[in-house]
Amino acid sequence: ITNMARRASRTPSSNKGFTIVELLIVIVVIAILAAITVVAYNGIQNSAKNTATQSAVKQVQKLVEAYAAKTGSYPSTGGLSRVYTDSGCALNADSDGQETAEWVPGLSIVSAGPLPQSNFQGTGRNGEGGCYAYASDGTVYIISAWNAKYGGPSVDGLYRRLGFREASNFGGNLYYCNHVGAIGGIIGGSYNPANDFYKHSYIVSNVTNCDETPPAGA
Repeated sequence: ITNMARRASRTPSSNKGFTIVELLIVIVVIAILAAITVVAYNGIQNSAKNTATQSAVKQVQKLVEAYAAKTGSYPSTGGLSRVYTDSGCALNADSDGQETAEWVPGLSIVSAGPLPQSNFQGTGRNGEGGCYAYASDGTVYIISAWNAKYGGPSVDGLYRRLGFREASNFGGNLYYCNHVGAIGGIIGGSYNPANDFYKHSYIVSNVTNCDETPPAGA
């Protein structure tokens, strides 16, 4: 039998395509990989934004300390019961506070540049948004990116249990030392980190007399 005859006698193989099940498996795998990519990308973005916010808070602290070195006291808002927030603040300040671009008063004597202004939509507890905040009586100060953390509650940096009030009644209220209840994450007697404003914020302060032991479960 010639080679040609042998080739002709062979049964041609059929060209099979993908079955519906195989196509569905491919689609599911692609969807899973896409979801993983989106989550990883969002995590990287949140980390970068949070790092920038922490850097801004630390820089303001340096200016506040430079002001004190120059004048003998810290920039005062008129007392710890008066909270200044930046001009882009997403929270509701009451009449005793002040929403202003110069949310730490008087720093122009040590810096010619503007203070950071917030753009924290979607941050913090329940995505309520936050802002930069400052209060001082000239001796004690609290500087915060309050409710301004992206990506949920954590203690990844500048975590202190000092701060202000919940978003619905913010500004013009003295800071709270380790407040339990709605600010500290305890609602209805049980602690939930998702409700803990301290874990959604970045805070620096020279306060040394506050017992900042977190509640059980924090």
